[in-house]
Amino acid sequence: MPIVPATSADRPSIVDLLSRVGLPHDDLSNNLLSHFCVLRTNGVVQGTVGLEPVERAALLRSLAVHPNVRGQGHGTALVQAAEAHARTQNLHTLYLLTTTAAPFFRDRGYTPHPRNAVPSPIAQTDEFSRLCPDSAVCMQKSLIS
Repeated sequence: MPIVPATSADRPSIVDLLSRVGLPHDDLSNNLLSHFCVLRTNGVVQGTVGLEPVERAALLRSLAVHPNVRGQGHGTALVQAAEAHARTQNLHTLYLLTTTAAPFFRDRGYTPHPRNAVPSPIAQTDEFSRLCPDSAVCMQKSLIS
């Protein structure tokens, strides 16, 4: 399944998928979609992931794979696509919040990070400050060697 940049036409499908898997999407704007990728099968969005860039960092967000196609490596492929996009944008660090996928991200090189120690611009994103619960685990990954 190809992973391609998201377009504004993908927004309804992305919102539907995020709703289906219980992830926030209230702040999903067309501008933000310019940093999203989607996984499609026969024109249907089966997965998504996004970045919310701020200065030299970004919030990795909205990783979702449709339940019917889970367990096939699509989540890993989507994270790799997001990381590749981040590198093209000269971003140095990715942060994320998760309530259920800490082991998945740990296996991909993300480490726990104190939520109160993230850069202020990341902490001020809607996803970080308003949409994700305080109980979510904060993680980070450096993209520079």
